[in-house]
Amino acid sequence: MNNNKDIKKISHAQDAHAAISQKRIEISHKGEPVRGTTTAGCVYLLVDRSASMEGNKLKQAKKGALNFAKEALAKDYYTGLIQFDSSAKLVCEPYSNLSLLEKGLAKLENGDNTHIAKAINLAQSLLKSISGNRIIVIVTDGMPNGPGDPQSSLKAGEDAKRNGIDIIAIGTDDADEGFLKRLASRSQLGVKIESSHLEETITDSANLLPPGAKQITKK
Repeated sequence: MNNNKDIKKISHAQDAHAAISQKRIEISHKGEPVRGTTTAGCVYLLVDRSASMEGNKLKQAKKGALNFAKEALAKDYYTGLIQFDSSAKLVCEPYSNLSLLEKGLAKLENGDNTHIAKAINLAQSLLKSISGNRIIVIVTDGMPNGPGDPQSSLKAGEDAKRNGIDIIAIGTDDADEGFLKRLASRSQLGVKIESSHLEETITDSANLLPPGAKQITKK
C-alpha cells in the first residue's frame, strides 16, 4: 500500500484493500488494481469568521460544518475547511478522518472583515487537481467588503463556476439574498435564512450534493 501520509486504509480483506486519499479511492485485489479507480468528490466549506459572527452564529456554523461533513462522507465527498475574514486560510484539507476537521473547527475564532473573494480563490486553487465533483459551500452573515466588492467576490465565483466548481451560498443577517443567488451556481443554491437556523441549514445543504464518486475505467 502507498505510504503517502494523505492515504488512509478504509477496509481490508484477505486479498483486497481500498485506499483513500483526498483525490481518489483505489481498490486492488492481490496487489493488482481492479478495473478502474473511483474518484471521490471534494467539498471546501468556506466559513466566515468576521467579527459579526461572534457568539452563537460561529458556534452554529461549527456544529453545522461537522454535521455537513458526516452527511457528505456518506455521499462519497471529503470535506475541507477554509476560514476567512480579511484574509483566507486553509484550516483542514479533505480527509476521511473527520476528527481532523473537528479539531480545525474547534480552533476557529473571530477576526474582522468579510473578504469572500480571497476564500473562493484559495478554494479554487486547491480544487484544481481534484478529478471528482468539486463543490464550494460559503457560510456568511454579511456582504463582502473586500477591495472592489461585491464585484470582486462575484468575479471569483464566476471563475470557479467556469472551471466546473459548483457553489452553494448560505447567508444570514446582513447578507444580501440577491448577491447570494448570483454567487451560487444556480439561484436556488443561494439562500438567506434566520441565524437561528444556521446549523440546520448548513447540515441540510449536504442533501444538495450530487453523487460524489465517479468511476474512471482504465484501458
